[in-house]
Amino acid sequence: MTWEELRTHELVVYSTAWCPDCRRLKQHLDRQGVKYREIDIDRDAAAADKLRHATGRTAIPFVEISGRHLVRGWHDEHPGRWDEELFLSEVGKALSAR
Repeated sequence: MTWEELRTHELVVYSTAWCPDCRRLKQHLDRQGVKYREIDIDRDAAAADKLRHATGRTAIPFVEISGRHLVRGWHDEHPGRWDEELFLSEVGKALSAR
């Protein structure tokens, strides 16, 4: 998966205003020219419930790709909590699991 390929998909970022991982993810998407719609789960209880039901977690950010696949937008196992290659790999795996 490349950033160019990711730009061809519809993305929804589930986040909150107070979340540093959310800000980091959105800044990275913005730098790469990837368009997305943001849903603040603090303001949208139904979206929070949907995310919790789909992932079994309350962690954010999550990225919904093309209305079907959810991928985490943080990597606590990496310094700085973000790894571009891992994110793109997880997106690619999710999309190939159709």
